[in-house]
Amino acid sequence: MSRLFVNRAFGAIALAGLMTVGDAMAAGPYDGQWNASVSFVQRRCTSGDFPVTVADNKVTGTFKGVYGTYQLSGTIAADGTFSGTYGKGPLTGKFSGGKFNGTFPPSVEACGEGHMQIERAK
Repeated sequence: MSRLFVNRAFGAIALAGLMTVGDAMAAGPYDGQWNASVSFVQRRCTSGDFPVTVADNKVTGTFKGVYGTYQLSGTIAADGTFSGTYGKGPLTGKFSGGKFNGTFPPSVEACGEGHMQIERAK
């Protein structure tokens, strides 16, 4: 093997290693799988659980309930504050450690204010 080939091979390996480290460092502190729980002030309204994914501080999930399917999406700020949507309305709250607590307006007025809790999957 020529010295040039060996130098190029080591250079390529080193570059690949740096790219992997860069990707790992870009991950947000909340990245991973979470479990959400939706409830309302009026207990007669549909509540339930659904999986949530956080990647690069972007939150996504889908709740399938009796009255339809509701998409969860939004962004987590550096301080853990969340701003996004659940269904057609705004969802606000805060991530702290392995938990999130937030509120959203109901899709049906009779349900009262909606509450969402999210915990990191174990």
